[in-house]
Amino acid sequence: MLRRMQCVMWLALLLGTCVPYGAAQKRDPLNEKEIDEMRESADWPDKRIELMVKFARARMAAIDQLRADGKSAKDRPMQIHDLLEDFSSLLDEIDDNVDMYASHKADMRKGLMLLLEASSEWQLKLRRLKEQSPPEELDQYSFVLANATDAVSDSGDDARDELKEQNELAKQKKLTKIYSERPD
Repeated sequence: MLRRMQCVMWLALLLGTCVPYGAAQKRDPLNEKEIDEMRESADWPDKRIELMVKFARARMAAIDQLRADGKSAKDRPMQIHDLLEDFSSLLDEIDDNVDMYASHKADMRKGLMLLLEASSEWQLKLRRLKEQSPPEELDQYSFVLANATDAVSDSGDDARDELKEQNELAKQKKLTKIYSERPD
């Protein structure tokens, strides 16, 4: 019995030290300035989606810049890996926001149109990244690249479906422009 208690205590201690370490490893894809901009736009669904699309585009532009810069070849694959992870996290955040605003019938049609345009652009860039990356580099970020490609496809499909729904609600005058002024 004493031996079992010792094992349970060791296991609890081990789990207690591993969880904070794992939690500390996850980084926020947004910097402080971007976080502040997101807070300020919480009441404006279109503006918020526009900001997140802008931030995701910035990650894609950083990937393009890394690929064009021959000086950073040594650590370029890891930097691209991290940027793709940030990009995917931003897409998840966009999807979460679209779902939240949709559930409250907040008008986000302009933001959804922007997201659809960006999705087409991102699909092309991700395809090019896969096709033009040297095999030894691609091996280091192929998994997150595949995840990002799937996320773009899913996000575009969801945005297209939500835009149709939003257009129907707009015809019925059931959308609110300012999130905090929603009737529910």
